Amino acid sequence: MADHFTLTLLLLLAALLLGKWLPIPLAYHPLSFFAAFCDALANKVHPDPQRPATQQRVAGLLAVILVLGIPLILLACLYLFASWALILDAIVLLFCANWQPYLQQLEKIRQSLNKELMGLARVQARLLLLRDTENLSRMGLVKALLESVCLRFSQQVIATIFWYLLTGAIGLLCYRLCQIASQRWSVKLPKNRHFGAAACYLHQVFCFIPYCLSLGLLYLQSQRKSSSIVSTTADTPMPRSKLWLLRQLSKTLQVNLLGPVFYQRQKVKRLRLQQQREPDLADLTRLLRLQQHQFALLLLLLAGLLALGML
Repeated sequence: MADHFTLTLLLLLAALLLGKWLPIPLAYHPLSFFAAFCDALANKVHPDPQRPATQQRVAGLLAVILVLGIPLILLACLYLFASWALILDAIVLLFCANWQPYLQQLEKIRQSLNKELMGLARVQARLLLLRDTENLSRMGLVKALLESVCLRFSQQVIATIFWYLLTGAIGLLCYRLCQIASQRWSVKLPKNRHFGAAACYLHQVFCFIPYCLSLGLLYLQSQRKSSSIVSTTADTPMPRSKLWLLRQLSKTLQVNLLGPVFYQRQKVKRLRLQQQREPDLADLTRLLRLQQHQFALLLLLLAGLLALGML
């Protein structure tokens, strides 16, 4: 049992480091093909967003069961015939621990903003942001990137570590597939308001504890005297754990966050987190530095557990 836990930690550390040093390009990543499959399935089973809401919700629930069930059943069958299950664990971890390509895309956006190439930065940001970007100001684009990078780090680094240690490769794959389905069928888009409800709810459940862990790390990096004020009303409520995390991010960086956004040219009112000032590009650099420190801390914790397991 101790040997298995030690090998599990070793695999996790190796996957995180390989994902950082030798990332898989998003264009060729297996999960990108899964995202394309989710799009094709949605076009097939959800062709008309004007259908009754109940039918859309049922179709969304069945779609979630399908896109999660088939890969997980195949993986479970492979485990039954595999002579060494940790090889499959390593493959799943390498596919799921792929955070570096998003940082590379973010670096391209930062370079464009530094050169005052706003048009190019808006186009590049479409790969990271779901909202409409064509009319975003420099400050609005930075604010959107701050929110996105904070949430994605929690979803793709902290949640990957948490769910693999808690449930193994099958649970981790289930989480990552659910995350992608929730993104592709986002309820933020008007056409998916009902169809994506099941995937969104399941993703919220998966992310609750990782968001809280990420909040704790940001709290340790923040100034204790900082505070944020929540103002204005919202069209749709935001999940509590997500709001808590973004509120802590606002406190840590001491910048304004959230506020109204546009999805498919439709304005959506959100809560506004008010702080001392509006964000700028330096705050994005600062957040990335804080996340590098968090990543290093997580690696040290895993290495410490590995050392204890080997004693």
